[in-house]
Amino acid sequence: MTNGSIQSRVPTRSVPQGIELNKFKLPIVIDDDSEYLVELEHMLRLFLTDIEQFHNVNEIIYGRTQENVDKIIRAINCHYDGDIPTARQLIFEVLEPYKGNPFIISSLDDSPAFRGITRLKWEVQQAQQSNQEMPSELHPMAYQPLSFFKARTGTEGFGKRDFLHIPFDKRGIVSTQRFSIAGVPCMYFGATSYVSWLELGKPADNEFNVSSYKVPGETKVLNLAITQHLINGLAAFNDDWLKDALSLIELFPLIIATSYKVRDNNRSFKSEYIISQLVMQCLPLLDTEGVAYISKRVDDDSFNTPICVNVAVPMKKSNDKYSEFAKNIFLTEPVNYAEYKKILRFPASGSRIASFGSAIEQGITCLGKQIPYQYHEFCAFDNYLVSEHHSPTI
Repeated sequence: MTNGSIQSRVPTRSVPQGIELNKFKLPIVIDDDSEYLVELEHMLRLFLTDIEQFHNVNEIIYGRTQENVDKIIRAINCHYDGDIPTARQLIFEVLEPYKGNPFIISSLDDSPAFRGITRLKWEVQQAQQSNQEMPSELHPMAYQPLSFFKARTGTEGFGKRDFLHIPFDKRGIVSTQRFSIAGVPCMYFGATSYVSWLELGKPADNEFNVSSYKVPGETKVLNLAITQHLINGLAAFNDDWLKDALSLIELFPLIIATSYKVRDNNRSFKSEYIISQLVMQCLPLLDTEGVAYISKRVDDDSFNTPICVNVAVPMKKSNDKYSEFAKNIFLTEPVNYAEYKKILRFPASGSRIASFGSAIEQGITCLGKQIPYQYHEFCAFDNYLVSEHHSPTI
């Protein structure tokens, strides 16, 4: 498989079964950079073997998935050989067929990365088309305004400008991230203050500083916050969602390829970032501005969405130090978590705005248990932050 090809499909089904993926808990943890390609090839081979048993996965779906696997492996090998343009083209060819799929590319406000299937239901689409209010019986995740957060560590006093992107005249200090482009400043947002805390390595309260953002809802994003449990759920829900489940099966090899965590942090180059960084380079070709993805700081992605979903938006150059996106974004003054915890947090009823996290029934792992996020201290912090005054910085 290292030559970028997979043997043609051989019908090996014994007992046909419905879609049920259970071997692909992400992220996948390995020890060394040199293991990445070998382990990825093994995992993608296992994925193809698994989906071959599903009676819903016909020859066409299997063939598309197999082709995507081949292109991902070829892209990595091209990158290793220094042929970056070909590597980028291969990943674009993986993504381009899904440009019209609202489950994969949509506005931020509609993105299933945060709202699941709630905005894709027929009643919601009808209400949106006629500019009516959302039906009251829908899940709150369908209509609760999204909340976004960004954090920095330190004990010095931060201002709002410190919570924008790295200025264009200092692009030399842009570091290599999982979803980044070399030398291009990006803005990164978390769906909750909790995921921002995880991304910074769980800093002490007095070093954890957070701002709340109102990211424009029309921002187009690529949804890579896809889990095996989501695919299983869609396939089992009803036949109307089967087509979406199958398209996510086709794309899932890309999710796997971008969901590795390597224990060796003493590296200048990170193979597990190759595909995610190529994805970032493809965003303009997809008429898309950002990408939504699940944090690798979690142990199991299926139990941490959308609480631990991030958004990365590369900044477009302007003649100033900051992009137009950054100039126009509304955010709060940064709040230090330790100082916040000293505040009497029992305001009068109705004086606080509920964050999007408060509408999420999904829990987070705490003390070995799944605790609903709305009962967690970070959710209260989210609510406090989104209730603060938001305004542009520049």
